[in-house]
Amino acid sequence: MQGSFCARCGQMEREARRPVLYFLKELFRVLFELDGRAYRTLFYLLTKPGFLTREYFDGRRQRYTPPLRLFLVISISLFLLISVTSTLNSMATAINNDAEPAQQVVFGAEGEDGEASIEDFRELIDGIAQIVLPFLSEQANQNLQANLSAQVEANLTEILEDPQDFFVNSLEYITFFMLLMMPILALIQKILWVFTGHYYVEHLVLTVHNQSFLFLMMLLNFISGAPDRLGFSTLSAVVDFISLLAVIWMLVYLLISLKVYFQRGWFLTTLLFGVTTVIYSAVLAVGILVFGILLVIFA
Repeated sequence: MQGSFCARCGQMEREARRPVLYFLKELFRVLFELDGRAYRTLFYLLTKPGFLTREYFDGRRQRYTPPLRLFLVISISLFLLISVTSTLNSMATAINNDAEPAQQVVFGAEGEDGEASIEDFRELIDGIAQIVLPFLSEQANQNLQANLSAQVEANLTEILEDPQDFFVNSLEYITFFMLLMMPILALIQKILWVFTGHYYVEHLVLTVHNQSFLFLMMLLNFISGAPDRLGFSTLSAVVDFISLLAVIWMLVYLLISLKVYFQRGWFLTTLLFGVTTVIYSAVLAVGILVFGILLVIFA
């Protein structure tokens, strides 16, 4: 033993005979890192663009929450909060309407009062029903077409009847979607900043930190808007002002993070930031479209 660790394998000396509550506490600590480094990481994430990435590659990692864990905890917390809030709102609405006859929106063949109807998406459903996979038999393709068209029609009906509920039920897929998109953004960044000589993994970690910051700002903005959602209209102006400042800081933050990490001039950094934003926005739009289609088909 060298201190609390084995000098051969690095195992920590820790007593395993403990009460159950101790292990639950450890599990909670490992998942959320609710210690000094978690608070330190969140503080620097909010206030010092690019700092955590520089610290990571300068070898000072132990004092901060790892990048991927940071992103997962923040994103899951955000979507969990949205989901819980939506559920509570639905329960409150149901209680308030309990004394009144239930009103359900029914979408007929033509729709009602100009509302969208399932027939507006008939071409999409029929198009999916024509999908043929060459490596499947004719009978297998027919089964696939029938199942896909039925699934799409059911999902579209759910969206038309309660889009908010469908969105909340789909939150679990959004973190996965962002995890897929981050390597693409890092690749775009790597191509545009290739002259700096930084490795792809550096762009990837910087992207993870920046996406964590964006999700954290969304989380804080959602929390700050709680009084307004609860009916305290007098605070609306304050909330709107805070939201405006948050949007401005998000744009400035991303720009400064590139300046801090790549150490280039302001003109070049701003130019490449603009080009990166345009390209990534286009790629993200395509990704959202594909993601939306897959969600409608398979959710």
